Amino acid sequence: KQWYQRRVRGLKVRALTKARNWSELEKFAKSKKSPIGYKPFVDACLENNNKAEAVKYVEKLPREQQVDSYMDLEMPEKAGEIARLSRGSEELFDRILSQIGPQNTVLRDRINAIRNNS
Repeated sequence: KQWYQRRVRGLKVRALTKARNWSELEKFAKSKKSPIGYKPFVDACLENNNKAEAVKYVEKLPREQQVDSYMDLEMPEKAGEIARLSRGSEELFDRILSQIGPQNTVLRDRINAIRNNS
């Protein structure tokens, strides 16, 4: 029964985002604790090009998933701030920096400044 509830909830998340029914998605997310977590909400919003809506659900994720989601949202500085608060932050910072790439020195410097202020 539990797998069925997760499946139905996941389908509803995708249907609401595909229909771009953001207010109903938010109500649905708040209706009860999500058995599928909130990563599917973030992913579905991103798939439907609504970064502002996706941000609403990122804060409900575990920190490691927040870091990855903020990187998906092209918000590396926010990802760095979350990584600084996390256990295993060195690994998270390494992932952030590897996604930024060596050519973006200004952004790398900002992320390293966040890292060094921990």
